[in-house]
Amino acid sequence: MAVKRTGWEGRLLGALVHPMNLAAAGLAAAVLSLGVVTAVPAVIAAGRSMRRWLAGEDQAVFTGVFREFAASWRRSLPLGVGVVAVVAMLVVDVAFLTAQLDEGSAIAIALLAATVPVALALGLLLLALPASAALQPDASARAWLAGAGALVARRPFTALLLLLGVATFALLCYLFPTLLPFFGLSLPAYLALLVWGRAGLPR
Repeated sequence: MAVKRTGWEGRLLGALVHPMNLAAAGLAAAVLSLGVVTAVPAVIAAGRSMRRWLAGEDQAVFTGVFREFAASWRRSLPLGVGVVAVVAMLVVDVAFLTAQLDEGSAIAIALLAATVPVALALGLLLLALPASAALQPDASARAWLAGAGALVARRPFTALLLLLGVATFALLCYLFPTLLPFFGLSLPAYLALLVWGRAGLPR
């Protein structure tokens, strides 16, 4: 959405462009993620569309998400299926191990602690994935994953802070669920683009 900034009205509208485009991208991604396994492809498409918007190439963020989804879903859908499967396994494992804690099982405690770095690594990769896909629009899904890992390794402390911020935002969405369809998927991708988008992938 392009806004001509003349006078205070223009400046006000200009200040609203970012939240409006974030909400538009988030709404489009929310619609596309209704298939559950399409959630990751939807976030990737939102990241790619917002990357074009931030670069001044395309201001139509809402329709841009659908265009980017059409251009990338064949590559990103296996990632979406894989992420859903891994998350489902983690949830089942955590639920089972938590039930064993009532019996004071030392093995359950050790296994539950071992799931923490796995969940952390998955969260960091998912956070960097939209930025990696936006920086390599023509690459394969494997290259996107490798790029996401490289981005996290390049700035690990920043990535952890970003993940903490996204977790805090998720809590905010729990308290105010009306935020979820508009910013739940777009804000994490937008923040990832701000952190990693300008610097590009490490060589």
